[in-house]
Amino acid sequence: MDRLSALTRKRERLFGVLAKIPVLVLLFLGMSSCSDSETVLVPTDNFVSNFYTNTRSLTILVGYEEGASPFVKYNTFDAWDVCKQNITDLLDTRGINLKVPVGIEEMINLGALEQNNYTRENLASFAQGIQKNDNATEDKSIVVLFLNGYYIKDGMPKQKILGINLDGTPVIAVFKPVIKTSSNSAAEQALIEQSTIVHEIGHALGLVNNGVPVTSAHQDANHGAHCINPKCVMFWQNSGTKIQQFVQPFLLSGKVQLFGNQCKSEIKAK
Repeated sequence: MDRLSALTRKRERLFGVLAKIPVLVLLFLGMSSCSDSETVLVPTDNFVSNFYTNTRSLTILVGYEEGASPFVKYNTFDAWDVCKQNITDLLDTRGINLKVPVGIEEMINLGALEQNNYTRENLASFAQGIQKNDNATEDKSIVVLFLNGYYIKDGMPKQKILGINLDGTPVIAVFKPVIKTSSNSAAEQALIEQSTIVHEIGHALGLVNNGVPVTSAHQDANHGAHCINPKCVMFWQNSGTKIQQFVQPFLLSGKVQLFGNQCKSEIKAK
């Protein structure tokens, strides 16, 4: 209850900070669009602009609701190595010290939250409750929230949305009930979860043409901030109907390379 009270106080303090930003949404089962434009309660600074100016370290901060804890293993492998490998690969020429949690003890238990489903305002305020950096300094962090419910859009809970990024911010949410219905295999669920996280971090870091300019013709203009390469995690169907097929080749491997060369080249060129 202490953490919930603190989160509530954070939320109340945020009501004076309104900004109009898009929400990038990772969808599952038959949905093909990853963008939405709504009024969201978030900090006004733009994470992408600040990130490529002066970043020395990037920490992935994970908070999870009771009953929605992240996978930490798939088969015999550490699940969070997928995130670490791919973000390290994406940023490898920038000299940024990346910190990614490995075990559940390194993550923040948010307890049982009051509501069953979540608005954009909820996500922004939960993230503020665990954010350690103001992201204007050299030390930055991305908050990944795991929630035991669904994303509320247009007043209704959406049961096919795997995850979202509040665009322009380092706030990501993963909706655990959707992860659980994405496959009958726990190992596949774990990789779908990690692919969701990597996809949304890609958006938070400016992909595709989402703050980082494209350097080659690989943006899928019909599907927003996505890549035309079907072997890249930023391909629009790899964030939707084909995500299960996309992760299957990696099930028996500890080396999971998700970003295509064009996306990696743009981060290097930024």
